[in-house]
Amino acid sequence: MRMLPGAPLLAGLCAGILCLLAFPVVIGALRRAGLTQVVRSQGPATHLSKAGTPTAAGMVFVLAAALAAWAFRPRDAAMLVCVLMTVGHGALGLADDWLKVVGRRPEGLKARYKLAAQFVLAVVLAGFALSERPEAASFAVPFSAHRLVVAPLAFVALVLLGLVGATNGANFTDGADGLLGSTGLVALGALGALCWAEGYVAMATFAFALVGALLAFLRWNWHPARVFMGDTGSMAIGAAFASIGVLSGLLLYLPVIGLLFALEVLSVMAQVLWFRRTGRRLLRMSPLHHHLELSGWREGRLVPRLLLFALACGALGLIAFWV
Repeated sequence: MRMLPGAPLLAGLCAGILCLLAFPVVIGALRRAGLTQVVRSQGPATHLSKAGTPTAAGMVFVLAAALAAWAFRPRDAAMLVCVLMTVGHGALGLADDWLKVVGRRPEGLKARYKLAAQFVLAVVLAGFALSERPEAASFAVPFSAHRLVVAPLAFVALVLLGLVGATNGANFTDGADGLLGSTGLVALGALGALCWAEGYVAMATFAFALVGALLAFLRWNWHPARVFMGDTGSMAIGAAFASIGVLSGLLLYLPVIGLLFALEVLSVMAQVLWFRRTGRRLLRMSPLHHHLELSGWREGRLVPRLLLFALACGALGLIAFWV
């Protein structure tokens, strides 16, 4: 099948339409299945009203994006691996959501099981890259025309760091109505544009399919949200972001484009380390967006401001590529 010149944009449009058609049905189905949000009493008090909102809706936009991308680029092995990484992490997130809500286990899937599964998926991703896409181990360096070539073991370590970092960064960012949906589509859109410019059109197709699906999802997830993506969606977004970056040789661009995700992870790490060392909190609450909420940024203002920050990071990534 010969790929259409505008395949990424067409895939985004197709995924968006699929989501617009599916979500009215899915929201009711999630509610009937009992997959509704459980809100921690330790979180911001303004979030208590979110209890009972259907969750785990990330499965819808992940599947819609996968179908749309495959419809317009069915024979690309690298894109298929990106889809498998995304679906695999979405399945991990779904297990987490299910155990939290239906299984009444507040901690969800144990962290060691999550990390073990992510390690296996990272090894699969790195193994495919080294065997089928060896150019992926030659990283494009932001703000430079040079490329960084790394040894196989260092490459595997960087893939593991990128995949775990991106999935957890996206997961931590998903804590306010529309926050990850909007900032995630910006990050994926910027990365997809770089892939398209580099000639990795199939991976750009998957990235833009996710962008279109997330745009449709925001129709119901913008404040006040009527449905949440859950860990199902947040882990899938992070995995898609990382795997596309790895297989396109753009791994070093991920901290630039996804700086918000990195700051969310670092805020949690800093909070834990500071508390263990001093017995006091560094932030009012982690991750970062909860600290900002408790500092007076109401949710309706928090998300647009962080979205502007994400847009600036995406623009910086594009500038870093073309300077």
